[in-house]
Amino acid sequence: MTVRLSAILLLTGVAGCANLANPPGTATGGNEKSDELIRMARDVETHGSEDTALVLYDQAVNVSGHSPAAYVQLGDAYARARRFTEAAKAYRTALAADPNNGEAQLGLGAVLVQRGSLESGLAALAKAAPLVNTGAAYNRLGVALTMAGRFSEAQQTFERGLGLAPDDIDITTNLALAAALAEESDKAASLVNKIATSPAAKPLHRRNLVIVLGIIGSSPRDARAVAPDDLSQSAFNALFGRAASIRHITNPVTRAHALGTIQG
Repeated sequence: MTVRLSAILLLTGVAGCANLANPPGTATGGNEKSDELIRMARDVETHGSEDTALVLYDQAVNVSGHSPAAYVQLGDAYARARRFTEAAKAYRTALAADPNNGEAQLGLGAVLVQRGSLESGLAALAKAAPLVNTGAAYNRLGVALTMAGRFSEAQQTFERGLGLAPDDIDITTNLALAAALAEESDKAASLVNKIATSPAAKPLHRRNLVIVLGIIGSSPRDARAVAPDDLSQSAFNALFGRAASIRHITNPVTRAHALGTIQG
């Protein structure tokens, strides 16, 4: 299946790393010189010099002796630059040398979904999630399952992610969206209440709560109460109305795509 998708809520970055920093202990390039180049590349990228950073990431690959870890860093950088073809090539090169590299599988799956190759992306993400075994990895897999209209599997996947990251509000919000699409109104409403009272809830999360309540048929008053403070009444009416229209769509994939177009 090839579908043009807009990501649900967040794809936590589009590839192996959602931000520029690696978790402590994570491999980078493979030796001291390549690691130094990667640190320089991150600093340059942080300051907006994307093309220069990509050159440095590429140099780190060469200096590392073409290590899989360095290719993953390069792939992540290309993905952040939305150069998905180059990102996929870097991840595939890493996987050719190390077929069980979870970060490379995760990055490849994410960019394939971004390019619209949903089934191929799902296959890579399904392999990656247990290898990486983080809440973020299961969140990416859950997003792809949701966009495929596989709402029950998506909820199970998000719940597994929450088992690893119980306080992750992104995963919780995505779970609420999947429950709403699956017509599990009580579950979705309960999650909305939890998210709405969380101090971690940001305007993007609250915007998605409006969508959840629109899908499950809640009142405009209830949805307005959880909406972002800066969302104008006209914008609220449009968002809530589009979400409410999803209730009348019976095909799961079409429902998921309709959600993606609201969020994109």
